[in-house]
Parts: sequence; C-alpha cells; structure tokens
Amino acid sequence: MKRILFAIFTLICLTSSAQDSFFQYPTPPESIEGFYPRCNYIVEHFWDRCEMKNAFSSKVKFKKAFNDYVSFAIYAGKDTVFASIDNLIDRVSKQPKNLVTLGLIAEECLYCDSAELYSEELYYPFAKAIAFSKKVSQAEKARFARQEKILANSQVGMVAPDFSFVMPDEQKSNFGQHKGCRTILMFSDPNCDDCRMLFVRLSADFNMRQLIEKGQIRFVAINPGEADNDWKMAVKDFPATWIVGASEEVEEYFDLENLPATYYLDSEQKILSKTIDSNKLLEMFRMLNTSLNQN
Repeated sequence: MKRILFAIFTLICLTSSAQDSFFQYPTPPESIEGFYPRCNYIVEHFWDRCEMKNAFSSKVKFKKAFNDYVSFAIYAGKDTVFASIDNLIDRVSKQPKNLVTLGLIAEECLYCDSAELYSEELYYPFAKAIAFSKKVSQAEKARFARQEKILANSQVGMVAPDFSFVMPDEQKSNFGQHKGCRTILMFSDPNCDDCRMLFVRLSADFNMRQLIEKGQIRFVAINPGEADNDWKMAVKDFPATWIVGASEEVEEYFDLENLPATYYLDSEQKILSKTIDSNKLLEMFRMLNTSLNQN
C-alpha cells in the first residue's frame, strides 16, 4: 500500500507542468485513463528525453531518475517493462563506461541490501548485458558475470543446480540425489537471528511434520559455509526428518544476498517459487496438508 501511495504521489508530480528533474519525464496523454495504463506509458517513454551521452555526468541525479523509473516499473505490464529495459541498455551500451555505471546504479537500486525495491528479475537484464558485453573489460565485468550466472541458475522455472554438501555426521551428499517429492530448500546462517526464529517456527509446525512423515515434502536446510563446530552445534536439535548440510559452493549457484533464502521445488527440483516468507510458507503447509487429509 505504501508503494502504491508513493507511486500515485510521484505520478502526480511527474504529470505536473512544473518539472524540476534531471530531464523532462513523460506526461501521459489525457486520453490514457487509469493508474496502471498511465504507469505503462511512463515506463515505455521514461528515457525518451534523456540524452545518454551526458546523462552520467551526474550519477546522483541519474540514480534519482532511475529510482523514479523503477517505482513505476513494478506497476507496469511485464512486456512493457522488459522492452523498456532492453531499450535503455541498448542506448547506453555504445559507451562501455556508461554501461558499467548503469549496472552499478541498477545493482544499488535493485540488488543490494539497502535497495528500496529489491528485484532480481528487474536487475538480471543489466547484469546479463554487462557480463556478455564485448566492449567491457574482463576486470570490470567479473562481478556482473558472477551475478548473471547465479541469477540465471536460480530463476523460477529453472531446474535447481546440483551441489555437494556435508552433513552434521560428516557424511557427504549431493542435492541432486534428493528427488522424488516436492522440496523446500532453505539457505540459512547459524548467526542469523531471522534464520533461527524461522527454524523454531518450522520445527514446531504440525502440518510440516505431517507432510514430511507422509513423504509429501522434503525439507533441506543448507548453511552456505563450512561445516565447522559452531554450525554443528547450531543444528544439533534440528528434527531428524530434515536434511541438513553445509556447503561452501552454493554461493556460486544461488542468490544468497538475503538470508534466509527459500526455494520451493517440484519433484524434479524445478524451481516453482522463491523467497517465500515464513507466514506464507506455513500457510502453504496448512493448505497442502488439509487438502491431502480431505482426499
């Protein structure tokens, strides 16, 4: 609701005659009615009056404009948004330094802990453009190439990458071996307060316990780090029905910027959804268990 109110307020500002922005933003014609269609128009034409050759002379002003842009992108149609992003990247790509600057601004606005709007989906085209650019040096594209690889491998609809992990008893296993039913794959850190609170809620959840016992779901909890003594102590009271491990390689395959990170996979480990919050996760367990009990 706060985002919608902010976007409506910004829409009023954008369509006002007094424009005090970095460049002149688009004004939707009066013939376009409704909040969402007007957002579509703004996103589609947002950068039309921006002179890209000189736009990066003030990174602060460009970042402000970029934040305004993404505040409307979340309310515009998906096809419109990604066509607009592709057009923006195409215009900037002729200047490799500006392309890298655009990527850094996109990362700050969309893909870091302090981002006002965290969105892997919107950030991915920027990382991909730099990662595959022939004009950007290997040193400058390295961070973006790593991000592109991670995001490409962990998007909804993709099969989750295989990885090895060490269990608390020091046995080794591979995630790819654990197929056959739906899986909740959760990455966490023993030093993360949110992770500890979530595990307490999950271990006490009746529906989750029943679903695991019935073989309807599998719960895999992975620490993206070393299988050291601190981790072993942190997980020693986890339910025996959970698959628990530590892996130092998972950061090469999954987006772990924010922990806990949760992936919901089908029986063939295809990613159905990700970044599920605890309330939605527990509600999903309740609905699934209720459905199975009724059948």
